[in-house]
Amino acid sequence: MPYKEIDSPHNPLFKEIEDIKKGKKKKEGLVFIEGEDLVNEAMATNHLKTALAVNPLLLPKDHDGLIVSEHLYDRLAQFKSPAKLMGIAEIDLTNEPGDKCIYLDGVQDPGNVGTIMRTALSFQYSSVFLSIDSASPFNSKTIQASKGAIFKIPIGQAKLSYLKDKGYNIYLTSLKGADESKYSELKKPFALVFGNEGRGVSEENLKLGPNLRIEMSGIDSLNVAIAAGILMYRFHKS
Repeated sequence: MPYKEIDSPHNPLFKEIEDIKKGKKKKEGLVFIEGEDLVNEAMATNHLKTALAVNPLLLPKDHDGLIVSEHLYDRLAQFKSPAKLMGIAEIDLTNEPGDKCIYLDGVQDPGNVGTIMRTALSFQYSSVFLSIDSASPFNSKTIQASKGAIFKIPIGQAKLSYLKDKGYNIYLTSLKGADESKYSELKKPFALVFGNEGRGVSEENLKLGPNLRIEMSGIDSLNVAIAAGILMYRFHKS
């Protein structure tokens, strides 16, 4: 199929792609992605809008694509060695958490957020919801760390009180909580909450349900993505 070509930085289409990369098209749900794996994941889940490449032979067949001149392609790339494929994809935000929700309260590192999305998908949780002060799902590093999970697991943004008001059982992680081994399972529907890398779950939210912790020795805390992985595995059969 014929492809459009972009060879000028003044091309309106190229300017629009740069705006998407800068996060200026969040209302439209558009994100910029890099790498064959992400492009393929987006395409497989019908989230890919347009694929970009320097070589037309690399573009997916029977899908909208753009041929971008090498100097402009390098300008878009965030890595020193540009990926063979880039693309524009669409993220769908949801208001429906499902019965096994992971909630992130102020988790600010996009690498942690993306990794937690990936882990939640692998252990069959129903969604990942983010507080407004968590790293954005539209952040390129969040998307990269999710390894495409962001296109497969429902993602939402809301206050934790939104889930509480919907009748969810709220389970919060805290260093002062009860040993998680005391819980055989979590009562559905539930939200399992992980907090900010520095302060943990906010004091206000800690009041919304029972607090639990992972028993540790030799150190008093874990990286939030590691802690989330442990507890998501622990309760994935709830």
